[in-house]
Amino acid sequence: MNDILTEKEVADLLDCESTTVQEKARNAELPGLKYGRSWVFPRSALMEVLNAKAMARTPTIAKPLATFVKKSQRKPPPVLPALTRV
Repeated sequence: MNDILTEKEVADLLDCESTTVQEKARNAELPGLKYGRSWVFPRSALMEVLNAKAMARTPTIAKPLATFVKKSQRKPPPVLPALTRV
């Protein structure tokens, strides 16, 4: 197993385009090093960053249905008088 990954290998690993890997590396979202015209990534540093990002995601707790139901903004219908026979 190689300890240094190319941008193509990282793109294959993450199932994305090489341009996305380059952009993330430029923005320091992925730990990479510009070596000549291409990027290289230490495998251990990449795995640590990916693990930290995955663990930082907080689980979504389902909210009760009552929080999603909007209260009606309409006025209730008027009360009609009782009908009588003549």
